[in-house]
Parts: sequence; structure tokens; C-alpha cells
Amino acid sequence: MPCITLYTFDKAFSLRELWVALKNAKLNGGWITSRPSKYNKQELFIQYWWYEDIDDSVKKVFSEEEAEDIVTFLKQNGKNKVLKRVYCFINLLTRTLEIYRGPDSKTEEIVAGLEKILGTKFKPLKLSSEDLQKIYTNHSLELKQVMFKNMEGLIYEVLRGRMLENNEKFKEYIQKFSNCLRVISFRPNIKFLNGGCKYQVTLNGDKGTVRLSGNGIFKWRPRYEIRQIIFLIAATLGILAQ
Repeated sequence: MPCITLYTFDKAFSLRELWVALKNAKLNGGWITSRPSKYNKQELFIQYWWYEDIDDSVKKVFSEEEAEDIVTFLKQNGKNKVLKRVYCFINLLTRTLEIYRGPDSKTEEIVAGLEKILGTKFKPLKLSSEDLQKIYTNHSLELKQVMFKNMEGLIYEVLRGRMLENNEKFKEYIQKFSNCLRVISFRPNIKFLNGGCKYQVTLNGDKGTVRLSGNGIFKWRPRYEIRQIIFLIAATLGILAQ
């Protein structure tokens, strides 16, 4: 399931400032390429590149036994490194940094490097229970799954179902534990590029992540659709640039 980790920032930039600062910049042993978006005048498209040892890269995908055979074969053919890439977007309207990767050490490394180059602080985006409720109420075609945390001694409780917003148990929970809602999965009410695909979006309020599920039909949704999802989040948080 594809994942995007979101950050916010306060510093005012022009798109040209960002582009000049990040164009072919070096970052933590890797390097950055960037260009203004062809489709949005307030967005910079960034790619972070680095080389990873073939052993580490293969072991993330295959079992230990399979990885050993694959690594041996590749090294015998002169392959010791793998070129890796992460997509990022900085949008000046939504004041967000989007990293097309889950929240891990590499994501933190990219953020730290961008902060140093740009001289600003990127804060992890957080969504309160109230924010999540506003999003599914105002921007959802259907609520599919929710997770409540720290309620009456329980670490978490997950509810699933069709049109969950009409479910009596969910209504009871949201009334009784209104501050405990931390994750929602919903079908977004946005304009779809092909006009027909309806998929599920999962927002984690604690981690500040957006996950997209589509039953294996796609790896990434079109940027046109993702941008709308980020916009509705930013609008809910009131962080849109004036």
C-alpha cells in the first residue's frame, strides 16, 4: 500500500528560490534533482537519489536464503550498488512537504537535509480527532474503517464496515470517545482523473501519513488526485497560504 509522509512549514518561499536552492544539491551522501511542476505553479517536484549496498537492498525484498543467492549472482556480474530514488513535493499553497515514503530513518534523513539546505523547519503534520472527523464528514463518500486509541484502558479499537458513519456502534464510540479517534479510512470525494476509480485513503493522525489502497490496480495515484487529498487536509488544518 503506497504511503506518503507529510510535513508542514511556515517560512515563505518563492518557487524560484526553492528551485535554485535545491537544483542539483548534495544531500547526505546522495543528491537532489528538482524542477517546477508542469501542472501546478506553486509546486516543486523533487527527487532524492542515493546508492545502496546490494546486500541491504535485496534483503529488504527477499528471504535470507533467496537474498544470498541473488546477491552472489549480482556481485559475480559486477553489481555492488543499487540506485535508489524517493519522490518529494513541496507545495507553497498547502505549505506541505510530501515524501513518497513511510516514516522511517531515511525519511528523517531527507527531511533533515532539506531543512539544512533551505534554512527552515519541517514539522510532522498531525491531525487531531476533531480534524479527522471534519475530513470524513466534509470530504468523504464513505467511511470504511476507524481506529480509536487509549479508550477505557484499551490500547486501541478498530471498527470496519460499509458506510461506517451510519453504524450505531461507531456513533456510540465517537460520542463517548470523541478525542480518541486517530486513524480513518475513507473513499475521498474528489475529482478522479479517469472519472471512475474510487479507492480508499487512510489518514493516520499521529504519524501524519496518507496511505492509498487500490487492490493492486496501481502503485501510485495520479498527482492530480493526490494533490486534492493534500489540499483538503491543509484546508481542514487552516494552513493554506494566503
